[in-house]
Amino acid sequence: MSTRPFLEDIEKKWLAFQLLCALRDCHARDIYHGDIKTENVMVTSWNWLYLTDFTGSFKPAKLPDNNPATYSYFFDLSGRRTCYIAPERFVEQIQSPQELEGHNLTWSMDIFSAGCVIAEVFLETPIFSLSQMFKYRRGEYDPVISHLSRIPDQGLREMLSSMIQLDPEKRYSAEQYLNFYKGKVFPEYFYSFLHQYMELVTDPTSGRAPVTGAFKNLGEADDRIDRVFYDFDKIAYFLGYQDQKNTPQLPRFTPRLGLGLFPVRLSIPNNEHFASTGKQPLIDDGTLIFLTLIAGSLRNTARAASKVRACDLLLAFSEKLTDEAKLDRVLPYLMTLLNDDVDLVAIAALRSITQLLALVTIVTPVNAHVFPEYIMPRMQVFLSGASRQPIMGKERREPNALVRATYASCLGSLATTASRFLELTAILRAEGSITAADPEIEAESDPDSAFEGLFDNTQAELVELFESHAKALVEDTDASVRRAFLTSVPELCVFFGSAESNDILLTHLNTYLNDRDWMLKCAFFDTVVGIAAFLGSTSLEEFSLPLMVQAVTDPEEHVVQAALHSLAELAKLGLLSKAKTWELIDVVGRFTMHPNIWIRESAAEYIASATKLLSPPDIRCIVLPLVKPFLKPSIMPAFSELSLLDALKKPISRTVFDLALSWAQKTEKGLFWKAIKQQKQSAFTVASTALSIRSSRELQPRSLNKIPRNDEDEHWLTRLRNMGMSQEDEFKLLVLREFIWRLSQMKNRDLITNDNIAKDLNNILKLRNLNVKVQNILFDESAGIDEYILQYEGQQQHPGSGHDRGPYTITDALLDASMTIDEPLGRRRRAAANTHRSRISSVEGAVSPRTRDDRGTSPSHTLVSSPISRSPRDSIAGGRRINDDDTSVSDAPYSSRRAIRNQSSALDLLNRKDSGRSIAETSTTEANVFGQVGGAFTQGPPARLAIPGLDGPEGNQPQTKQRAAHTYEGNDPNILRMLDNMYVDNYPHDIIEYGPLVAPVTRRKASKTAGQVSDEAWKPTGRLVATFSEHRGAINRVVPSPDHQFFITGGDDGCVKVWDSSRLERNVTHRARQTHKHAPGARVVALCFVENTHTFVSCATDGRVHLVKVDTAVSSGSIKYIRLRLLREYQLPADEYAVWCEHFKQDLSSVLVLATNRSRILAMDLRTMTLMYVLDNPVHHGTPTCFCIDRKRNWLLLGTSHGILSLWDIRFKVRLKSWGLDGKSTIYRLSLHPVKGRGKWVCVAGGTGLGEITVWDLEKTQCREIYRAGNAKDGPKVYEPWDVDDDKPSNILGFFATNVEPTASSSDHGVRAMVVGAGAMEDQRDVRYGYILTGGSDKKLRFWDLIRIENSCIFSGLQSEDARPVFATISTPNHPGLSLNVERLQKSDRGADQRAGSVSSKGGKGTNSREKPPRHTVISNEQAQLLRSHLDSILDVAVLELPYTMTVSVDRSGVIFVFQ
Repeated sequence: MSTRPFLEDIEKKWLAFQLLCALRDCHARDIYHGDIKTENVMVTSWNWLYLTDFTGSFKPAKLPDNNPATYSYFFDLSGRRTCYIAPERFVEQIQSPQELEGHNLTWSMDIFSAGCVIAEVFLETPIFSLSQMFKYRRGEYDPVISHLSRIPDQGLREMLSSMIQLDPEKRYSAEQYLNFYKGKVFPEYFYSFLHQYMELVTDPTSGRAPVTGAFKNLGEADDRIDRVFYDFDKIAYFLGYQDQKNTPQLPRFTPRLGLGLFPVRLSIPNNEHFASTGKQPLIDDGTLIFLTLIAGSLRNTARAASKVRACDLLLAFSEKLTDEAKLDRVLPYLMTLLNDDVDLVAIAALRSITQLLALVTIVTPVNAHVFPEYIMPRMQVFLSGASRQPIMGKERREPNALVRATYASCLGSLATTASRFLELTAILRAEGSITAADPEIEAESDPDSAFEGLFDNTQAELVELFESHAKALVEDTDASVRRAFLTSVPELCVFFGSAESNDILLTHLNTYLNDRDWMLKCAFFDTVVGIAAFLGSTSLEEFSLPLMVQAVTDPEEHVVQAALHSLAELAKLGLLSKAKTWELIDVVGRFTMHPNIWIRESAAEYIASATKLLSPPDIRCIVLPLVKPFLKPSIMPAFSELSLLDALKKPISRTVFDLALSWAQKTEKGLFWKAIKQQKQSAFTVASTALSIRSSRELQPRSLNKIPRNDEDEHWLTRLRNMGMSQEDEFKLLVLREFIWRLSQMKNRDLITNDNIAKDLNNILKLRNLNVKVQNILFDESAGIDEYILQYEGQQQHPGSGHDRGPYTITDALLDASMTIDEPLGRRRRAAANTHRSRISSVEGAVSPRTRDDRGTSPSHTLVSSPISRSPRDSIAGGRRINDDDTSVSDAPYSSRRAIRNQSSALDLLNRKDSGRSIAETSTTEANVFGQVGGAFTQGPPARLAIPGLDGPEGNQPQTKQRAAHTYEGNDPNILRMLDNMYVDNYPHDIIEYGPLVAPVTRRKASKTAGQVSDEAWKPTGRLVATFSEHRGAINRVVPSPDHQFFITGGDDGCVKVWDSSRLERNVTHRARQTHKHAPGARVVALCFVENTHTFVSCATDGRVHLVKVDTAVSSGSIKYIRLRLLREYQLPADEYAVWCEHFKQDLSSVLVLATNRSRILAMDLRTMTLMYVLDNPVHHGTPTCFCIDRKRNWLLLGTSHGILSLWDIRFKVRLKSWGLDGKSTIYRLSLHPVKGRGKWVCVAGGTGLGEITVWDLEKTQCREIYRAGNAKDGPKVYEPWDVDDDKPSNILGFFATNVEPTASSSDHGVRAMVVGAGAMEDQRDVRYGYILTGGSDKKLRFWDLIRIENSCIFSGLQSEDARPVFATISTPNHPGLSLNVERLQKSDRGADQRAGSVSSKGGKGTNSREKPPRHTVISNEQAQLLRSHLDSILDVAVLELPYTMTVSVDRSGVIFVFQ
């Protein structure tokens, strides 16, 4: 068998078992092979057997015995002259070839061939050649005697002897062999578990599934490893691992700060345990089969996690293998993982190798030199700065700190194992298992002398190898590697011996105490106890002990505790002399007063450990006087650790200790610490000779009175006493004085060092230390989104190909005709881009990059809103270029109107010059050659440039976010997002796009410019200035521009019209300046302006939000309205539209807030057209109708159709509270109170179902004021809010479902329109007056004076015979804090009317002294009166400040009235 390593007996039996199973299954289906031989048996790397090349259908069943050529032609293609076919297939005395035909194969023939193959597997040589087969037929040759007798297994010999019987009748079937030799030759688990499990592990599709190729690893090997990993508990059960009891191991000493890798803990599911050596098995069992499966799969793994799991599995299986199998079958596969590219795999392999070698107890002769020749040379790659020569065919990179630390912790175990291997090898040589004679030794030399020096030479070679590795690790630059190396130091000391340990290791270890890493110092103190025996008493007391005592003054308290604990361990082991023990008690005893409880416990531990080896007189006479000052009075402790802790005085407090440390750090002229500086002998030094401890203790002062002090010291002592230091604590301060002073000196030194390190960068980490490449990114401030789009499209084109560019068509000619040579370069480039876009559209058969039918694929039909970006200069105007008093465009659909362009003459196309003469203006519509001329004019909404990559994944989803023009060439999405945000924040192109900015008009500025008298507050007179009736439906909103140069209106006809407010009286035609129209059937329901710009936001019921800019120009002192440009478009989800909108700028954001009919509040950043946040109002509160935002942009108040107000905090995106109004009717308008409440009072129009305005205090949720019209009936008795949050949603919905008023629609008395205003007198800052304008279903406009209610009036809607009402404030004793302002008729007028009526009834005709006016006069007067007021419900009202203060009101019939 051509397999390496050579198969063990259990593996050979496994192959024989599979071959018999294959024959059993074939024979059960009447399929016979006919040519079973070793060449036709395939074995995978995990020993799964395949039987191939079934030849029964075309090879002869019988062969002549007198013609060997026939056999060679059919059955000996390899030319080995071996024979596997049954002897009965040879026929003697063949007369004609026809006699060979008509014979069939039998199962016994396959059984004979299988027996030959199995015998060759075990004997590694064939048992029959062709000539031997002929002899066997004649009885002259018996392979049972010559070959099978060498097989040691008797059962196997019997089975093979039966399978190769000469008589086919004496052979059994494959199933009979499997049943009979169950438990004799083949183990039980072959039948019950192993065969079925391996069949599942192998590909069940028989190669039909995709397999790993040359370019892609599909991870089949990883899946096999993972399957065994998770099924290990089942495998262990069937292989009988639970019956083998592991020998208990003694716990090993592991440093607290070391890695603690050994023994390795195997993290196998349901079988987690530490690796250990159990009873050595005599022979290998089925474990070797699973080991082969893991080892074979390990070569082709694709995932690092599978390699780490394979390391655990190899270790777990190695526990049940013989030592020879560990070294021969496991170690080579783990060694291949040492050079893996993933550090975690290399670490797992390194610790597994170390643990595997530690498990080996018997070394075979072939593995005697495994350490110096195989293992240690490959460990060289884990050393820093080692040679980077290729190992196992791969170049090894510099190992990182974690890999080096792992190897440092493994080095001690490897040294111990290497020493054991060397001793076992010497025993083998002594026993004669390894030949002592070397072929290279000269003949006359003595072999015994060479043998005697071989052990020493090999040991010297090992010591040299480990010495080089240990020196490299002990001096490693990384502190974590040195800390891990300390865990290997005790075992390395045993390996090197006492003398070499001092030279190689111990001289370097003392330098660790000078390192700045406190964890390294703690690890040193944990290790020094284990190596103290190798140091010797002299080296310990002369070199290491003084350094350890100095370490107790370390600034890190963990180091102090570790040093005291190590001294206690040394004293417990008796490694300190009596003199040093007494001297250390004097040093350590003072730490019993330290505020850290760990330090106090370690100090008490040392005292208790030191007294265990001292006699009672020594304790009484020497130790007790040293520790008595720290003990409570009249207490004699037992000198155990717990009794000492109970007997100690209360330590100094932490606050006093820290303040004393600050005192020592900041002292300059104080005398308290001067004595410490000048003393010659430090208390924290251990002298080389024993000094008189009592004399040194007598030199120390016992109270503060004996310490010289000055004013500075007194100041600090006073502060200490104020922090709680009592008179008893003064002694504790003196005891710790030198320790505190040394601590302060070290802290000051550390501060100076740190300041020098971070002096240049102010504690900023250098990026170059993190290997970060610094890139300088430059922004192009002048580059906008248009230029970026054009640059991107220019990259997509192929200007070098004339075929791609196409012929010069009439489309290009007309486009060029519309551009002049004097046009800006950007517009000419944009025109060229439009030409390219139209050419692409014509090729693809599309009218434009975006048609009306794209809604099915656009994001607008998803739950996420989708913006539709518009390039500002690519948009098509909603109107045409007009003169001063030109009328607006027709009401044709928006898609059918085209911008009229002043085009150059066709004759000028040659010289590209424009003449000054007047030429014709041209335009195009859908009716003429649309489709042939589609470049310069587009259909429908403004088209986008269809740029691949900027559109969606299908090319029809727009990309709205601006891409900044910068020099970054990478593709990191996080960096691109950061740069885009920086670009948007620092270069506000939204101001350029939506601007220019205009100055908003205030009341004071308006009074100055208009020349009005500012001493009096404004009050409308009711004089009609203008009326407009251009809309073809109800007008829902009227909004003035920020500078009040014009105002806009929007209505149910889907149009937004621009009206010039500066020429209302001179305007004879009374037509709108410009018109913007939404899609047919859409109604405009919400309007607002982008703050301080001429760009307005229009929201329609089709879910689209348009941002339209009004382009104006000043000519001869008057404003000309050039066109409307649709800048941006945003599409809300299906069946959702905005009912109210507001815009404001906050910080750097340009925020547009929308309230939708789906009870959602959307906040959008207009700079990028992206959603900032979404607020979901409770649906059962009703459909939102309006909202208002406070001046500081902190909160938002939302009104709904159910009369419910919801207060939202838009800073934290939470709903604060909600309450309902008593009327439970629709809320139409919300505005901040212009005068009172300091921005916390809100005027509410609607909600009560009456013609009144209620003013609510948001802070207290209380109704403060009521402004009630005269036609309104008495209001509710109480104006208390009802808490909607306490009611269930079903209750609220049930009320509105059952409370149906039949007359509600016909007699709606609510206030539908409201606007508030305020102003100040000239040169005054305080608000001096405020007003509210209201309008509603009674068709009257009311002016409410908020300062003097009696100045209120109705300035539109009163008939000629109607009496003028009066306005007054009525006291409300039942509602304290509520002010009720009502409108009513005067009592004198009503009495006069009644008297006049009674006289007329009694006196008849003679009582009327005046004659009636003619009928035509009455009719004309009534008509004139009707034309001066609204004839339908007023839906909105606004106030214009320029050229003078006027009111603009709109009604349901589509009429606009302007009053002064």
